[in-house]
Amino acid sequence: MKKILYSLLATSLIGCTANDKLSDESALMPNIERNEQINAQNELDKYLYSNVEKPYNIRVLYQFMEEEVERTYTFSPVRYEKAIEFANIFKYLFIEPYVKLTSQKFLNEHSFRTLILIGDPAFNPNGSKLVGLAVAGVKIHLTEINNTEPNNIYWLNDNILVTLYHENAHTWHQSIRFDPEYERISANDYKGGNWTTSWQGEDYLKAGFITGYSSFNKDEDFVELLARYIVFFNADLDGCNCATTDQSKWAKNSTNPDLQGIPDGYDAVTYYNWRNKRWNYGYLYDSQYRNYDSAQVWQDVLARADEKIRDTEQYTGKEKIEQKIAIMKNYLSTTWHIDLDALRAEIRSRYPYVVGKDFDGNEVTKKDFTKLNDN
Repeated sequence: MKKILYSLLATSLIGCTANDKLSDESALMPNIERNEQINAQNELDKYLYSNVEKPYNIRVLYQFMEEEVERTYTFSPVRYEKAIEFANIFKYLFIEPYVKLTSQKFLNEHSFRTLILIGDPAFNPNGSKLVGLAVAGVKIHLTEINNTEPNNIYWLNDNILVTLYHENAHTWHQSIRFDPEYERISANDYKGGNWTTSWQGEDYLKAGFITGYSSFNKDEDFVELLARYIVFFNADLDGCNCATTDQSKWAKNSTNPDLQGIPDGYDAVTYYNWRNKRWNYGYLYDSQYRNYDSAQVWQDVLARADEKIRDTEQYTGKEKIEQKIAIMKNYLSTTWHIDLDALRAEIRSRYPYVVGKDFDGNEVTKKDFTKLNDN
């Protein structure tokens, strides 16, 4: 079965020593006690069965079971309270939007089947960090759940949600293929397993790929593009109201260095102010002061793709990505009756209640993901 890895560059590895101890709150269960404890059905077990498994045919496994966990990597158990947070987040930001735009029956029939929660990060021998491990698109390991920041939408996007949106999209094309024209757009530049070493910087953008991993093959290209389209901000869809035909207002004509680099076609000052509200929304940086990937703006990314990967190409990377998005939207609409922009809007309408404020800084009721049935 095919295994798909999602990795982020990391500078160090982690490991366990003889002195390492598991938290008393760990969900790890000795084999001798396991069946008895599972059958006990605590409140979280009941919640997951009633709200996730029974209606949607999706199992969420937070208890550490040897037969379910991929043993290629060293994994650690998730803490019970973090499993509760995940259950609420999963329901609010994944299940509910999809059901609202499709139906309970649709999600029951067209989604991954098993989610396995892992407590801490897992690492490859080369130091790259796994944020998810998927088997044939139906069983997903999600790592670092113990570090979940439940009201940081950027952390949730980068570490959980983009993987869920990615994997869920696999189940669609595995049932009914998308238009073969999609693959032809970047046919000369798919790299297979060599994608990690094939690109210099962001050259993959010039070839029409939204991420380096997108260049693995046509299927990964499709689901990566869909997931990033959902999580990236978008000036045309997220209320910027900054489009202009007046070239004197474009950033390339600005003498202000803060306004340079803004995509053509947008009023520089309006776009800059709108973008800053997103960059300063909630938590922009993680503990090591690295930008979150999901804080990016779609138009900024496409502007960096607005070159040809080679002189002989007919289209720039930006044009290729736009062609792919058009095919994707048509496929989702005609095949599955899903409006991608409407799904995206429904997901993003929930952001203020995750963070506790809207994009103008006005306070709203913040979701308490630490308690079951909060949603």
